[in-house]
Amino acid sequence: MLIHEMPMDAYREWDAISASDLKNFARSAAYAKLRPAISSESLEWGTAVHTAVLEPHELDRRYGIDPESPKGGYPAGWRNTKDYKEQRAAALERPGVVGLLTSQQRQDLYRIADNVAQNDIGKKLHELRGHRESSLFFGGCKVRPDWLIPDARMIVDVKTARDWRPGSFARACAQYQYHVSDAFYRDTFNAWDEAGGEIEIDHYVYLVIAADAPYEVASYTLDHDSVEQGRAVYQRLLAGYRSCKESGIWPGGSDKIQEIRLPEYAIDYYKEGEGEGW
Repeated sequence: MLIHEMPMDAYREWDAISASDLKNFARSAAYAKLRPAISSESLEWGTAVHTAVLEPHELDRRYGIDPESPKGGYPAGWRNTKDYKEQRAAALERPGVVGLLTSQQRQDLYRIADNVAQNDIGKKLHELRGHRESSLFFGGCKVRPDWLIPDARMIVDVKTARDWRPGSFARACAQYQYHVSDAFYRDTFNAWDEAGGEIEIDHYVYLVIAADAPYEVASYTLDHDSVEQGRAVYQRLLAGYRSCKESGIWPGGSDKIQEIRLPEYAIDYYKEGEGEGW
């Protein structure tokens, strides 16, 4: 079942397995069972960046301006004052507002939106007809692509990165297991397509925005081996997750005493005569 414009809260509450669940399961079954819903400044900023990239026309409606001190800016203690709290509450009561930004953050988001619009790939993606953050539920799994473009058989995944360059982003894919989500999303959609869903996915594109100014834009796809690695990982995790769900047992940690080793840079006792000593 594919649902457009489903609120994120409703998606999260749907009883199905997501790529995030599987990544949590890689830490421990107990952690996956907890399914922590953690909010942070970085996550909130990432959501705002998604709006700037996917729906720039919605920026002003969804995000108000965080109240500044009468003297300007945010001096120490301002956010603890009664005036700030009252102004903040009033700003958040505006219909459609989901968060507040500083004036500088608002300008940064405008710049990100402009950069994507001026980027050749970003511009072409915006010209294609598609759906923003639709939710698919199939086979006990759920996925919510940032940008689903049926006519191009494509999913676009918007990412922010400290370093947008190819080598650095490839390392980020491994570190944050983007390849696992890549394969999981492809396979869930294609299994649904084979069952009559009518949306096949051939391409999974990462639209990457640098995390700081000047907010460079780049686009990538993973090669065959990287996607296959993601597929092998998610299938192993999915089998374990389903086993825990059936048994109701969600173990965490380890029951064994394991020998570990300090990082090599921390071991130098054998280097006699080196350094000044005590």
